Formats: sequence, C-alpha cells, structure tokens
Amino acid sequence: MLKIIQWINIYLLLSLVLFAEAAGQTDTLKIIQLSDVHICNLSSYHPAFVQLRQHYGNGAVPLAGFLADKPRQLGADAVIITGDLVDFYEAETENDTLLDTQIEQFAQIYYGSLIPVYLTLGNHDITSYWIDDSSKKESYQLNAEQARAAWIRSISCFRRGTYYLRSFPSGKTTYRCIFLDNGYSLGNGMYLDKTQLDWLEGKLKQYGNDPVLIFMHKYLPVSDLNADGVSFISKPGLDFTSESLSSGLLRLLNENANIKAIFCGHGHRDVSEWLTWPAGHKILQVETAGFAGNHDAWRLIKLTEKTIIICATGTEQEEYNINIY
Repeated sequence: MLKIIQWINIYLLLSLVLFAEAAGQTDTLKIIQLSDVHICNLSSYHPAFVQLRQHYGNGAVPLAGFLADKPRQLGADAVIITGDLVDFYEAETENDTLLDTQIEQFAQIYYGSLIPVYLTLGNHDITSYWIDDSSKKESYQLNAEQARAAWIRSISCFRRGTYYLRSFPSGKTTYRCIFLDNGYSLGNGMYLDKTQLDWLEGKLKQYGNDPVLIFMHKYLPVSDLNADGVSFISKPGLDFTSESLSSGLLRLLNENANIKAIFCGHGHRDVSEWLTWPAGHKILQVETAGFAGNHDAWRLIKLTEKTIIICATGTEQEEYNINIY
C-alpha cells in the first residue's frame, strides 16, 4: 500500500510540474476530450454477460496507447474523459457473486499518462449488472455510492470528490473547468443532488465573470435547435419554460452567461447544438462520440486568452471559435 501511495504522489507531482511548464510556455492551452471509453476486463464473469459485453473487452491497450502517443503528437497539456470510463462497476461472476475490480484496472491506465488526466463519472461507472433467468442483462445503481467511494480511493483527480473544479490559465485569462457528476440514470442527465447543486452555484458566484467550461457525462436533452438535421434526442426536449428554469441545473445555466460550453458524451455520437437561454446568452453543447467504438473519436480544445477553439472530431481542423468576451 505504501508503494502505491508513493507512486500516486510522484505521479501528481510530475503532472503538476509538466502542466505548469506547459502553461508558462504559451498562451494557448490544449486539452483533448475523450468520452465513453468503456474499459473492461471480462475474465471470470458470467458467460452470458461476457457474450453481451465482449465488444468492449479489448479497450485497455488502445486507450493506453492513445494516452502515450496522441497528447505528445498534438502538444496537449491535459486529457479529459467525460464518463463511462469502465463498462461496469461490478457484475455477476461464474459463481453468482458480484466482482468489482474494474476501477483498479482502469487506474493502471490512468496513472500511465505523462500529462494530467481529468475525469467525470458516467452511468456505467456506478452501475451493477447481473444475468436473469432468461440470460438477459439487468442492472441497478443501488451501489452507486459504494462505487463512488471506490473511484475516490483509486483515482487522484477524484481525491476531493466526484465533482470538482480546476483552473487553467491562458495568457491573462483564467478558465474555470467544472467537472460534474450526473451519472444517475434518472433525470435525463439533468439530475444533480442538492449538495452538488449548492456547490456548483457557490463556485459560479465565486469566480464571477471568468469563462466557465462544464464537463459532464450525460447531455442536456435538446432537439434540433440549430436546424442542421441532427439533435441530441428525436423528440421535443427542453422547452425552457419558466417552470423548468426555476430550479436545479437549468436555473444555473440560465443565470450564468459566463458558462461558454458544455462538453459531454453518453450518446456515442458527434452532435453540437447552440442552446439559446431566455436570459439572452448562448451555450454550446458538444457531444463527442465514444472512443470504445472509434479510436479516432477525440476532440482538441484550444483555450486562448480571448477565444475557445473546438476542433472537429479526430482532427485539428477548427469547427467552433467562441469569443469569451
């Protein structure tokens, strides 16, 4: 255990040094976003479950290779993975017990990165699975808090909890990156418990007009607002009525014009929509496709002193340029 703790401390120190050096050399901060990597080791699990999930059974090597090579190729300063880090928290074994070793195996990849990696939890990261009498997969999130405790113990970016804030300087601008935990299956991605909402509201007030980027797993369910033929859902979603905006996450998004973009995953698609809020501002919501299904599914985000540049998936080609003033 002592060696593990020493390993983690060395990793944290090295990451902070590398990040500080990178930030001091340029006024452009580069972040790579991935989502839905679904890492899993299916050894010893129920044969029916293995058959259902084997399409995600070979993800560890590609992810480790990506973290070793792509940040260096792009000159990236950090990597952010927006949820579904593993395919399941725990699942039924051949002996009808639940086995929960996936987080520890993900940690081996996480600590192999030479630059900081920041994470959000997804629904799979806190979900338990079993096989019913008809060999179908069933799931529940009754052990979600147990799963969160395991993530906090194992992963350094969660050391103060599964929602947190990091500040990134770029020139004279300081970006506030907020990492939310919205992995519960209820609430269409908008559910945050009161403690998390109070924390979020406090952070938004604390940092005033500094530009804010939100990273979370589940997207806000909106229809095709920009008329490009693609939407986050196929039916009418958020209506932005006075009732829907009176509380919760939607209220905070409506009241804080300094929130510039939301980065998410969950749907395993590349979809972007400008969300126009009744208060008069817009927030760009960007969903990045699942790395588990396409190892070229990554986005490069460039934070400059005056703009946020978001590249098209798998390229360095600019797709959006957001003026932060």
